[in-house]
Amino acid sequence: MAQCDGVDDDVGIYTLRACRTFAGAARECREARLWARRHMRPFPDVADAVELVVSEFFGNAVRHTASGQPGGTVFVSLVGLVSGALHLEVHDEGPRRGAPRTTARVLAPDLERPDGRGLFLAAALTKEWGRLPLHGGPGYAERGYTSIFDPDLDHETSDYVGPMITWAEFSTSFRAAPASAAAHHAG
Repeated sequence: MAQCDGVDDDVGIYTLRACRTFAGAARECREARLWARRHMRPFPDVADAVELVVSEFFGNAVRHTASGQPGGTVFVSLVGLVSGALHLEVHDEGPRRGAPRTTARVLAPDLERPDGRGLFLAAALTKEWGRLPLHGGPGYAERGYTSIFDPDLDHETSDYVGPMITWAEFSTSFRAAPASAAAHHAG
């Protein structure tokens, strides 16, 4: 799983750099939401949206990937830039053993079902979101952070079957102090 390097005091472009690895259990989804909420205090205009999207991405990782199997983990990171962009990543551990790989798709909510609205809500609450192979995979370098809505991106036919990053971008009108300055004031 990814490592969290903490705040780089030499780089003043970050307003937030936080990450944590959680156990891949449904009960940890609440902890992930609370963790995200604590870090969103300087960004009240997007705090609810970030918390909901963390919950959705985390829940999907636990339900649909090896992250939800015994010993599995889910890595969550939040990065804020002085420009007002907030970036969320949720890393899963790839497909469950013996199960086909899942594809994230936004579908119109089915009013007859009690579930299946999460990615629809995530798409509505974010500037953009998508899913990428954690360790590269075919076309990774060419795609970069490609939207889930990119018609040229076909996860169904890709040969990559490893861990994935589900990511989201949020825009905030609040400008927190750079993380390096906040770290100096917190001490």
